Amino acid sequence: MVTAVRDGTVAEANDLNLPADLSVAGKVVLPGLVNGHDHLRSLLPFTRRSDTSALADLIEAGRLAGTAATAEDYRALTALASARQVLSGVVSAVDHVYPLHDEAMLRAVVEGHAEAGLRGQIAYGVSTAIDLDRAVAAADDVVPAERLYLAPVSLRQTSVDDYRASVAAAERTGLRLYTHIAETRDEVERCQAETGLRPIEFLHSIGFLRPGTVLVHCVQVNDAEIELLAQNSVSVVYCPSNHLKLAKGFAPVLAMRDAGVRVCLGIDGMTDLFTEMRQAVYAQGSAAARPGALTTESAWRMGTTDGSAAIGDGDPGLITVAADDVRLAPLVDPVHALVHRGSGPQVRDVLVDGELVVRDGELVKADLAELTERAWKATRGIAERTGKEVRSDWNWQQN
Repeated sequence: MVTAVRDGTVAEANDLNLPADLSVAGKVVLPGLVNGHDHLRSLLPFTRRSDTSALADLIEAGRLAGTAATAEDYRALTALASARQVLSGVVSAVDHVYPLHDEAMLRAVVEGHAEAGLRGQIAYGVSTAIDLDRAVAAADDVVPAERLYLAPVSLRQTSVDDYRASVAAAERTGLRLYTHIAETRDEVERCQAETGLRPIEFLHSIGFLRPGTVLVHCVQVNDAEIELLAQNSVSVVYCPSNHLKLAKGFAPVLAMRDAGVRVCLGIDGMTDLFTEMRQAVYAQGSAAARPGALTTESAWRMGTTDGSAAIGDGDPGLITVAADDVRLAPLVDPVHALVHRGSGPQVRDVLVDGELVVRDGELVKADLAELTERAWKATRGIAERTGKEVRSDWNWQQN
């Protein structure tokens, strides 16, 4: 028997539209995972040196690395990160891309997604008026308009005037809006000092909050701001591992969901979406001092159907895992097992837009070793151009 999970409910899979050459005997068939927020380029490798880095330090390091990167670097790094996504069951991801100092970089990112078979949506990072003009010009040229967001980077990196200009451009073009917001207390204090309003209140005042808008993080929001999110049909991306790593605090996910705000999950440079599901359960339970405050089923939906709805995605795709995987056995409740013990390597097959992009745990469209080698070359080149130490043991596979 083949087992399918539909919207959190387990049933026999008798009516799945599967490729004729895909065998799912002995497998659990699941909806594809949706990553609501990421930056699919590791411009500098993470090391133990970053353990105590503050968010501002990481942002500055990323800015310097991005300035030194080339379009080919962006393609190579995006392709490898996209491969990690599909190999771990992600069929669709929003890729927040910046800086884009070379117009060829955006096309390189789109090509990187395609190399691995990931269905990528682009949140074009806006830090200047030039960025905004380029983002608008990219619609239906480099990126289909329905997969493109105008995405001011954050109140730390984008002026309030450029936020207002992004809203005006969205009204003129019909493009959606996206941004990091309300991540830290310092951000809230700065926004109040500059505008007299808290971050969500500021976005509301300029018309940024609207159906289709996606906000990332929303850690430091109060009840009144949550009500604004709900009233304006805004979606929120929760990135629990990122919040824990950078000690940002606990986003009020339970209160947002109770108010009717759609909340999905983002990997945001961390491991995989299975990890984010259980981190969401554990972090929200800790914040509420109540185990199971966010249920397993809720976390599953946040990583699948709620994610698709939040980013306006189409075909959810599908993935499979082996029903007899020792890491999940004895498999009594597939949803619980995957949320609490699942990991990327357990994914066997991935179908995106009717095309098989992972078969039996291996990429179909690209060679992983070749993607990895290109990414190594890009990483070393960026490090050298930014004056960073290139350790002889960076690639332990090579002498």
